Amino acid sequence: MREAQQISRRTWLTRVALGGFAVWSELNFGLGRKGWSVAIGGSELASGIAHAQNREPAKALQVNLGFVNAYVLIRGKEAAVVDTGTAGNASKIADVVRTGGLSWDAVQHVILTHYHPDHIGSVGEVLAAANKATAYAGAADIPQIKSPRPLKAVDDNDEVFGLRVIATPGHTPGHICVFDPAGSLLILGDAMNHTGNKLSGPNPQYTADMAQAHQSVKKLAKLEFQRAVFGHGEPIEKGASQAIAKLAGTL
Repeated sequence: MREAQQISRRTWLTRVALGGFAVWSELNFGLGRKGWSVAIGGSELASGIAHAQNREPAKALQVNLGFVNAYVLIRGKEAAVVDTGTAGNASKIADVVRTGGLSWDAVQHVILTHYHPDHIGSVGEVLAAANKATAYAGAADIPQIKSPRPLKAVDDNDEVFGLRVIATPGHTPGHICVFDPAGSLLILGDAMNHTGNKLSGPNPQYTADMAQAHQSVKKLAKLEFQRAVFGHGEPIEKGASQAIAKLAGTL
């Protein structure tokens, strides 16, 4: 596999055939950690994010699975997988974990942003391979997720692996986003999309409650971060929170 490039030096492959090969990129967070701020969810969330900022930024690797993305986040010798794509993709996720110098034994966490099959399709395979991992999802979505072992419910301000959970209901009732304050990275799942350089809310066709989804976008707009990555579409590499705030002002 080719050496990883900074995300600013390559275009992520999207909108390709469902069975396409996995493509990974390292998201390089060389920014200082001073100055990040938050005005969301009150002092408890602000305190939690301040605590998480004291950790090293996670090394973030993208797994491009065609029209949907999964992510592998690494700190030291431990890893988390965020979303698992469609069914049959565990081996492609494993390739990216190995590219990060680790194996399935290092994967201690599997975080599912929501229950749609293009995001949880390989959860059974991933958990079978990562047999030490705890799996997490928003409480309202857990009944819709078929998993080989119980999922742990997470909500606003919960911390997993130094990552902060942000509850963003609307696309599904239990949708969550994952924030790495130390790396100034927000993983949005399907709370928003960014395709063709156009930032938008979730796809209305597959969204349970668009009014609630718009409120979640406005909630995210109060958070400050540099980079955002999406379940569908290309990353925003700089000024992501400002772009989201601009969109939120139109909703």
